[in-house]
Amino acid sequence: MTMKHYFPKYCEKFRCIANLCPDSCCRDWDVVVDDTSFDFYNKVKGEFGDRLRSLMTIDEDGDRIFIRQGEKCPFWNSDMLCDIYINLGENHLCHTCKEFPRITQDYTVFCEHTLSFACPEAARLMLESDFDTGFATDIPQDSQTDYSTTEMNFLLSARKRTFEILSDCKMSLSERLCRLLAFNERVQNMLDDEIFDITAMPTDEYKKQSCGVASFVFDLHKSLDIMSKDWLCELEATTDFAKNNTLSNRFDKPLTAYLDYYVRRYYLSAIDSFNVISTIKRMVCAYIVTAYELERPNNPTQTEVVKILQGYSKEVEHSYENGELLEDEFIFNPLFSTDNLIGIL
Repeated sequence: MTMKHYFPKYCEKFRCIANLCPDSCCRDWDVVVDDTSFDFYNKVKGEFGDRLRSLMTIDEDGDRIFIRQGEKCPFWNSDMLCDIYINLGENHLCHTCKEFPRITQDYTVFCEHTLSFACPEAARLMLESDFDTGFATDIPQDSQTDYSTTEMNFLLSARKRTFEILSDCKMSLSERLCRLLAFNERVQNMLDDEIFDITAMPTDEYKKQSCGVASFVFDLHKSLDIMSKDWLCELEATTDFAKNNTLSNRFDKPLTAYLDYYVRRYYLSAIDSFNVISTIKRMVCAYIVTAYELERPNNPTQTEVVKILQGYSKEVEHSYENGELLEDEFIFNPLFSTDNLIGIL
C-alpha cells in the first residue's frame, strides 16, 4: 500500500528568509547533531573541519550538540548567516537545521506535514492562509499498523468534528472553545471506555458556570522553562492586564489559525497517549495567554500579531519539560478540569 502524504498549501510556500528573519532559530535553542551529520563533520578537513569538531559536545541529556556562544549557534555569523551552509552546502546541515520548521508526523499508512509556529515566516504564512483541508479523514480497516485502525478512525472522525467546530465563525472563538472542551471530554470518556462510535455524539452541549479570572493559567505559564527574559516580562505585564480587562472578539481570526495548527500538530498523538483532552486544554491555555497579550496594544500591526503568537509557540511548545509540566497540571490539578476551563472562557 502506498503511503499517503497530506500537505496544507502553506507548506509549499515556505522558504527560509535567512538573515531577514526577525527571530532566528539559530538563537536560544540547542542544536542536536544527528549521527549522519556527525560522521560527515568528523571527515571534513582543514580549518573549518577543526572548528566543527571543537564546537560539539555531549549535553546532560546525552545528546550531541553545538556549543552555544552566548545564546546563539556558534556557526551563526555576524551577517546572521550559517557558516556550515556557506562552507559545506545545504545538504550537509544537520537534520534539525535542514528540516526546521517543517514537521512530519508519520502514522505508518499516512503522513501529515505542517510547519512550526515557532518560526516567524511559517507563522506569517499560516496566519495569512484560509482554512485548509490538507489532512487525513480515514484509513482502511485492514491497514498494517502497530496501532488499532478502529481507534485511529475514531480519532480521525473526532478530529474532523473538532475542525468543524473550530472553523465555525458564526460563533465567537471562546464559544467554540467551550464546545471543543465539552465535545472532547466526551471523546476522552469514549477512549477510556474503548467505545469507538462517534456518530451520535453531540457537539453543542455544555454547561457553563462562571469561575472568575484565569490567573491560574498565567501562574502555570510563569512556572515553565522560559528562555527569554523579554517574554517573561511580557507575560508578567499580560498577567496584570488580564486582572482588570476582558477579551473582545477582534483577534478571533488569527487565534483560530493558531489553534488550527494545534489540532493538526497534536490531536493524533492520542493514538499513543490515549489522551485527547490535554490537546484541547493546551489550546485553551494558549488562547487565554495570547488573546490577552494581543489586547494589550491598542491596535497591534500584523507584524506584532505574528510576533506574539510565534513567541508563545517558541517559548512554550519546544521544550519537553514544558510539555510534561502542562500534562501533569491538566491531569492532576482540578483548576484545569474541563468544567473549570469552560467557566473562565
